Amino acid sequence: MGFLIFSIFGTIASLKTNKVVFAIMLLICFLFFGLATDLFLGGKTGFFALAAWSELFISLLGFYGSGAVLVNKVFGKTVFPMGKSIL
Repeated sequence: MGFLIFSIFGTIASLKTNKVVFAIMLLICFLFFGLATDLFLGGKTGFFALAAWSELFISLLGFYGSGAVLVNKVFGKTVFPMGKSIL
């Protein structure tokens, strides 16, 4: 539960970065919400599936984001867009 609260603050802070980081942070909130809810309800709920899918998309976006930073830096221009900050 503590990680969920910390992640919510991190998600709010990520509004000033780019859309990829914001999406990752939002999915991390869904991940911790799903895990905590599944634990409190005794397991074997759909909330565990929410956490699992969130974790998959966190990984995919993380790979995209890290690749985008590397390629954009090497080429000196935006090859893979990350999206502007929301705020």
